[in-house]
Amino acid sequence: MLVLSRRLNESIQIGEDIEVTVIDVRGDVVRLGINAPQKTQIWRKELWDAIVEENKKAARKTKTPVDTPQLPVSTFSKLSKLKTVRPKKTDNS
Repeated sequence: MLVLSRRLNESIQIGEDIEVTVIDVRGDVVRLGINAPQKTQIWRKELWDAIVEENKKAARKTKTPVDTPQLPVSTFSKLSKLKTVRPKKTDNS
């Protein structure tokens, strides 16, 4: 982790298009201004962690349990494994 010290109205630059500026400091609370392209998603870390955890829970719920019985293979699906018989060519064709 990179640790930087900044004073009021000082900034850091992240890449070419993200600038973070210290807007206000009151006790142990720091207000930051973030200038980034509109397409850039910016989340508070605790919200990001909650979203990631909910996504993991949803993914686990959608997986098929191993003990679920599998459906029998259809007769039609076995047809694709049969050898194709083609008629022999005759001189007239």
